[in-house]
Amino acid sequence: MKRVAAGLLAFVSMCGCQVAFSTVGSWTREKGPPAPISNSVVIPLADGRLGIFGGFLLGGQPSNETAVYDPATGAWTKGTPMPGPAFPDVFALLRDGMVLVEGGRDINGNPQGATWLYDPVQNRWSQAGSANLPRVFPSNALLSDGRLLIAGGGVPLDTPEQLPNGEVDFKPTPSAEIYDPATRKWSPAGRLQSARDGIRLVALGGGGAIAAGGCQGSAGWSPPVATAEVYDAATNAWSMTTPLPVAMCGADGVGLRDGRALVVDQFAFPGVERYFYNSSDDAFVYDPKTRAWSVTGGLAGGGTGALMLSDGRVMVPELQQGAIQGRTFKVLVGGQIFDPATDGWTYASTTSLVMPLGYMFSGGSPIVVSLPNGSALVILQTDVLAFHPEKSPPSTQLLASTGLTILLLSIAAVIGLLMLLAYRRASRIDLSKLA
Repeated sequence: MKRVAAGLLAFVSMCGCQVAFSTVGSWTREKGPPAPISNSVVIPLADGRLGIFGGFLLGGQPSNETAVYDPATGAWTKGTPMPGPAFPDVFALLRDGMVLVEGGRDINGNPQGATWLYDPVQNRWSQAGSANLPRVFPSNALLSDGRLLIAGGGVPLDTPEQLPNGEVDFKPTPSAEIYDPATRKWSPAGRLQSARDGIRLVALGGGGAIAAGGCQGSAGWSPPVATAEVYDAATNAWSMTTPLPVAMCGADGVGLRDGRALVVDQFAFPGVERYFYNSSDDAFVYDPKTRAWSVTGGLAGGGTGALMLSDGRVMVPELQQGAIQGRTFKVLVGGQIFDPATDGWTYASTTSLVMPLGYMFSGGSPIVVSLPNGSALVILQTDVLAFHPEKSPPSTQLLASTGLTILLLSIAAVIGLLMLLAYRRASRIDLSKLA
């Protein structure tokens, strides 16, 4: 059924068909950065601003640029560049307001283990040692005690295998490490019982974390798995827990305020190669008390990530490619909002952008980030859109609907047609009896 919904959504997006239904929130266009942002790391800072780190230049080279965006004024300022070109794989805002950036890759894609701290107030970088094992594509989570946990990812093969682009292939690792801001040192954090990359690490209530899904073959090139493991901070060890309802690799997730974890599949932006093999459009909630998953549904169109809003709800932005017109194409931007109080979803209002056709092949994935003021940003190179969940549109909008709504309307139409045919058939039978 979901494949039918996805197909209907694609048709609606391409043909420009519309359907009316109620939504929440509104979108505004914000001032864009002075230079295109592609695959950068964007982190909300303690003072309400955003830090933008690294990424790739339009030519495909890694960037060491640092920028700061102030949502209150719309101003973009250039910060002190990172000490070396990198596409950071581990990044987090620590309790003391410092931004931690660990690892990344050099120009050939080889993993780097150096750890750097950025002070947004002083606009200054300082080194904080190195992780014990350089890796690519790990996942990280900030624990309730302020320490940073990283797990999984890929390490170079014992016998290097050169890929066509000159990079070295990787194999999954079960290694996990934890960073203590008090000592500025990394230490081992047990080992995953199942080595894999592409996992989603989410902090849980009680101080632990869950590592959900992943890939177990050569980094990024193998089918996903449903494996899930829980980290116990008290024992510094991992244990198997109930697997995900479906296999998933490269998913996103957030820790809910009630101690549970929400995990959602991610949707590759149209035209951008999908690195991981994901197969589910569902969203799942893990409850550490029952060690069980529940299906929330609601994501027939997929999403670009999960954002914790300031009120505790979670937004999953959605982007769909619209009609191509000459050298441009239309991007439909919307999303869905998950409420942990009801475990239900509501639709966000939608807006649209016109992008150059070349973005489909060189623009990278969109950047999504939540702000302390309750809004959420979607950044596509030089275009910035802000979603305001507290501001509802003036009336019910005409929207390019998500797949679930189209599916429901289609089912309703089919049921109505069948009822009409049944009524007409019954009417003919009754008339024949009268005759």
